[in-house]
Amino acid sequence: MTSIPHTQRTQPTSTQCQPPDKPTKPPSRLTPRELTASINPSPNTRLLITLSFPIFFLLAIPFWWYSTSIIRLPLPSSRIASLETSSSPHLRTKILLTGDEDAFPKPPPGKAQYDLDDILEAIAKEVTDGVDGIYASRRPKEDRYWDLVWKDDLEERPIDLKIHIRLWQHANSSWPLEPYVLAPEKGLMTSGIPGGTLVIPLHPDHVGHKYQRQHLKIALINSILSLFPSTPPDIPLRALKYSPNITLSFVLLNEDSSEGSYVRSWEIDSAIREHFVPHLEPLKDVFQLKIESQILYHAPLAFEPQFAPLPEEKGAWLLGEDELKVFVNSESWNLDSGSSNDPVLRFLLFVPSSKHRPMKISLPDSAPSFLLPQYGAVVILNPPPTIESSSSVGHRDVSEIEAYHLPLDALTPSFHLFTQHLYSLLALPSLPQSIHPSPPPSSLLPPSQLVQPLSSWQVHQILRQRATENSLEARKTLSGIVRLVGKIKEMKVGSGVRDKVVSSVEMLEKLNTTTDPKEAFLLSRDAVGLANAAFFDPSMMGLLYFVRYLKPSLTQGPRGHLAQANHQPDEHKLAVYTPLFAPIAIPLIVGLIKELKAWLKRRRGSTPNIPKDASSPTDHLSASNNTESEVNLTM
Repeated sequence: MTSIPHTQRTQPTSTQCQPPDKPTKPPSRLTPRELTASINPSPNTRLLITLSFPIFFLLAIPFWWYSTSIIRLPLPSSRIASLETSSSPHLRTKILLTGDEDAFPKPPPGKAQYDLDDILEAIAKEVTDGVDGIYASRRPKEDRYWDLVWKDDLEERPIDLKIHIRLWQHANSSWPLEPYVLAPEKGLMTSGIPGGTLVIPLHPDHVGHKYQRQHLKIALINSILSLFPSTPPDIPLRALKYSPNITLSFVLLNEDSSEGSYVRSWEIDSAIREHFVPHLEPLKDVFQLKIESQILYHAPLAFEPQFAPLPEEKGAWLLGEDELKVFVNSESWNLDSGSSNDPVLRFLLFVPSSKHRPMKISLPDSAPSFLLPQYGAVVILNPPPTIESSSSVGHRDVSEIEAYHLPLDALTPSFHLFTQHLYSLLALPSLPQSIHPSPPPSSLLPPSQLVQPLSSWQVHQILRQRATENSLEARKTLSGIVRLVGKIKEMKVGSGVRDKVVSSVEMLEKLNTTTDPKEAFLLSRDAVGLANAAFFDPSMMGLLYFVRYLKPSLTQGPRGHLAQANHQPDEHKLAVYTPLFAPIAIPLIVGLIKELKAWLKRRRGSTPNIPKDASSPTDHLSASNNTESEVNLTM
């Protein structure tokens, strides 16, 4: 068997029949359309992204509506309207009539004997009938709001107003009688009559006189009519509006201590204790008074006073009416008080510099002081030469004295004037002229030169005045709240505002049923405080800022003012929301319009325009075929 030789085929080496290297393909150049498509999402994705923003805002509307919804709880409008039409509260008070048994004559033997209570009852009936007749004759007719009683019922509330018929050997022995309100007595020599009692003094010679009963009746009627008017007087404009907390600031002002002859110290504690505390103690239920003091060593005037010769003196620096208006130099005088929110009454004791002494007010019959309505009072003190200096040595001229110390005696005239100004600034009633000054406890003591402290009669009138003032203010404020909420529909009325309004209404309704003056005052004070707190509640003040006419116009002004105020909250909304949503809304709207146009073009089958520098698809195809042919030939 013939074998066929096997021929071994070897693999060609790398040097044998190796095809030529394939040429490297140059990178293709992307067209603007391809570049845009590789960077930006597809049209559908871009449309969904653009629509997601308005969809998010639409889904957030319920939350925005809930979070910005205005709570408007109902207010007791009908009860407030009934309070607005009701009259001021009329408080009825009892007056206790007492007397000494020896002040009335004893009947002769064989005549009927009457007890003291029977005599006082007969006198009380005559006085009451006399006052009713006087009130009935007045036009308009007035009513009596007190009852004269002669027995103190210990089971009821104690009676503060008292009248006592006193047999006193130091009384005036002639007619008419001289009633007085007894000042508080201290020491061992006292009469035993409570302070503040209206005393009708009878001399022993008056007892048994045939006209004793008539004079006693006249004195009682005139005294009661003057001390207890049917309608309390209005609060004057110069007086401070009622506030439960008031600060009294005493400031001693040296015009220029660098010139020497200035006041270095003063006995302010003793002066306040003697002149002010007796008048402030009875007011503890009405005002919470805080007292502070300071000394300023440089308080220049904003003007130059005029020097004028006077007949009785060498001359004086005079202050006219125009200078008094700008006397207080608020820019240069540091009169700041430690009280931040409470009203402050300032009592300024001004000591002129040595070159401006003596300084006087040029108005005729004027005291060295003047009143600043609702602000305070100023007293000009020209130190006399008799005041000793704390640094005086030997005999020196008054102008050379460097530092004064004002003792209590030197402050007495000034603080006497301050006391009178305090009555004007707080609308405190003074004793009428028909009431005589209270005599000293003993005939051996001189009469007091100080202003008599407030009596229970005056405090009672203060309570009536302030209760009427507060109740009227509370009613006006509540009516203003109702009108304001009714006109401004966007105003929030939360539970806090409603609770304050309801509590104020309840106190005003209870005020009409009480008979105690102190309780009535406390109710009116709390009522006006709650009404003001509701009106100035922070939840309401945001919209009140845009109301052109605030509380006075809302309660008393014409309706046109309220109509103008009703359009302000819309501007408030526009001012708040426009800066927030305008920068966001404009790009969204523009983007939605573009996407909508592109979507419409794609829906119609239109091809987007190709830029001029972009090559056509045919050119790309030809270039690709040529490249493939070159590769085949090489192989």
